[in-house]
Amino acid sequence: MLINRTLNDYVNEVASSKPAPGGGSVSSLVASLGIALSSMVYNLTIGRQFYNEYDDDIKDELESGLKICERLMSEVMELVDEDKKAYEEVISAIKMPKDTDENKAIRSEKLEKAYMKAINVPLKLARLCSEGFAPTLLIAQYGNPNAVSDAAVGALLLYAGLQSAMINVKVNAKYIKDKSFVDSVISECDELIKRYEPIRDEILNISMKDL
Repeated sequence: MLINRTLNDYVNEVASSKPAPGGGSVSSLVASLGIALSSMVYNLTIGRQFYNEYDDDIKDELESGLKICERLMSEVMELVDEDKKAYEEVISAIKMPKDTDENKAIRSEKLEKAYMKAINVPLKLARLCSEGFAPTLLIAQYGNPNAVSDAAVGALLLYAGLQSAMINVKVNAKYIKDKSFVDSVISECDELIKRYEPIRDEILNISMKDL
C-alpha cells in the first residue's frame, strides 16, 4: 500500500513515468496532512494550563473537535490508495477487448462502473475535506497561540484538497453516461468550494492576526 511506504519512496513514485499515483492520490495525502496539522494544534492545547481555564462547554467542544480530526485523518488517508486502485480499474476496463458487439457491450458496462468508482473517490475526499473546516476553525479560535499558525496551514491544505478533489470529479465526469448524476456531483463540488472559501479565509485571519 502506498500509505505504508516511506515518504521518499512515495514522492519518487509520483515523480516517475507511471500515471499512478497521481493527482487524486496526492490530493488525499495533502488533505490528510492538513487535518494532521489541526490535530497537532489540538494536542498542543488540550491539557495545557490555559486550556484548564476554559469553561466545560469549550473543553467539550475541543475534545470533540480532536476526535473529528482523528476520524477524518484516518478516512482521508485510505483514499491515498483508493484513488490509485480506481485508476487501475479504469485502465483495466479500457484494455478489455472490443472486437465483437458483445465484448463492446461488456467493456462499456465495465468502463461505466470503473468511472463511477473513479469519480466517487474524489467526491468522498471533497466531502471529508469539508468536514475538516469546522474543527480547524474551532482550534484556530481556542488553540495554543504558539501553534495556531499551523491551523492556518492546515486550512490551506484542506482547501487545496477540496479544490483538487473538484478537479478530479470533473475529469472523470465527462466519461459517465448518467448526466443527472454528473450534474448533481459537479453542482455539489462547486457549492462546497464557494461555501468553504470564506471559512478558510476566516481561519487564516484568526491565525495570522498577531503576525
